[in-house]
Amino acid sequence: MPVTAVSSASSQRIVGDVWPLVVEVVDLDGTSAGVTPTVTVTLPDGSQASPAPTVESSGWRCYTATYALTVPGRHIAAVTATGVGRADFAVQAVEATPAGRMPQLQDASSYLGAHSYTDDDIQSALDAETDAQRAVCLIPAYYPADLRDALLRRVKRNLAMRRLPLAVQQADAEAGSSTVLPPWDTEVSRLEKPHRRLLIA
Repeated sequence: MPVTAVSSASSQRIVGDVWPLVVEVVDLDGTSAGVTPTVTVTLPDGSQASPAPTVESSGWRCYTATYALTVPGRHIAAVTATGVGRADFAVQAVEATPAGRMPQLQDASSYLGAHSYTDDDIQSALDAETDAQRAVCLIPAYYPADLRDALLRRVKRNLAMRRLPLAVQQADAEAGSSTVLPPWDTEVSRLEKPHRRLLIA
C-alpha cells in the first residue's frame, strides 16, 4: 500500500499517554511520494478531534503525528495522503487502576458465593495470591478484567486447597481411588497467559 503504518496500527494505552502515528508514504513504484499526509482522529463519542494532529516529516518517506489521549475509549485515526492512499489506526485508551479499584476483600468474598470462611482467611489468601500473580505476570498500570478474574479464582482455589494440605482428594465409595490434584488451575493459566513473564534461562 502507498501509505503504510510504521507504528502499531492497533494498541492499548493509558489515558494521558501520547499516541504516536507513524506512516511511510510512497508512490506505486516504491519511491517517496513527496506528499505530506493529514490526520483525522475520531474520538469515542464519534466526534473529531480539533485541532487535528500536526504531521511532520521524520525521515525519507516517513511522517509522524502524535495525539494526547485525554478520554478513555476507542479512538480511530485516519492518516491520508491525497492522491496516494490512507492508513488507519486504532487505540483503546484506558484509565490506570488506582489501589482502591484493585480486588479487595469484599470482591473476593462475593466471588466465593455462599461460604464459611472468615475475613482473615480470605484476606490472607488474597494477599498471598496477589503476590503470587505479581511474581509470574507483568501487571500493567491498567489492571485488566482477565487478571482480575484470575486473581479471584486464585483466592478461591487457595482457600479450597487449605482443606487439602497434601493436595489429595480422598476416595469414597463412588469416586474410587484417591486423586492427586494438579498444582495449577487451567483457567487461571488461560486468563494469565497473555501477561506471563518470559523466563530467560
